[in-house]
Amino acid sequence: MTIEETIDLLTAAAAFDRRTVGKADAVAWHAAIGDLGLDDCRTAVIGHYTDGTDWLMPAHVRQRVQRIRNRRLDRASIPAPPPELVDDWPAYQAALHAARVAAADGRDPGDASQAVANPARLRIEAPRD
Repeated sequence: MTIEETIDLLTAAAAFDRRTVGKADAVAWHAAIGDLGLDDCRTAVIGHYTDGTDWLMPAHVRQRVQRIRNRRLDRASIPAPPPELVDDWPAYQAALHAARVAAADGRDPGDASQAVANPARLRIEAPRD
């Protein structure tokens, strides 16, 4: 999440609890939750204020986002890494990890696993004339 997205998230929280949001707030919150995705954080903020009246803190957002990600993982089917990685244990592990992260993010785990096996697929080639 960018600092601007963190400000947007705090603005959403302010709509619920009338908090003031300044630069120091955004910097502090970004340090605590900047590694999380904005959509999951928004869902967490809405869920927090839907379920209770406690003042929202970064730990509340982190906990709810973790639950969101865990639910996705529980529902996901993580494919086996591509067969060409069987003899390359670090790449095999990297493919499994990429697939799990993608599933937790709500993305296709198979695409993530394939990207580890075929990193050239991720390169953007210049258009040919």
